[in-house]
Amino acid sequence: MAAKAPGRLRGISRLEFALIVSLVGVLALALLSRLLETEREAERLEVALTVRNIGVGLKLAVSERIMRGQEERLAELLERNPVDFLDHRPRGYGTPPGTPGRWAFDARTRVLSYQTIRPEAFAGKAELRWQIQAFVATRGRPAGLRLVPLEDDEPR
Repeated sequence: MAAKAPGRLRGISRLEFALIVSLVGVLALALLSRLLETEREAERLEVALTVRNIGVGLKLAVSERIMRGQEERLAELLERNPVDFLDHRPRGYGTPPGTPGRWAFDARTRVLSYQTIRPEAFAGKAELRWQIQAFVATRGRPAGLRLVPLEDDEPR
């Protein structure tokens, strides 16, 4: 009896290979898109939390002066670097100008700024800016201070 020739092993066809490559490409694209959105959201959250924490520190400094009867010393806080109201400097503070993710304070204009890493996360803005401003009570006396965004720079 003649020995049977072993059957030829058949690999995947070109069509099957193209389908697999296409499927992997679509999945990679979906994953990359989700990763970019997560990075944008993380940056928005980090900026919002930093600004909120500065605001809380500022309120504590104002409250301390009011409790001690030193309302006349509130104006001193207007000159301070808002970052001083944090326990620690935010990531990127003091890095070279033009560096994405850079926080900086201009003592001359009293403006705190942030260079965005992903401007598309902030409606295309490459820089966000804030300043400490006073608000007054009904009789013209200072009622407190707050960190306000300049030119509608409020992070979204």
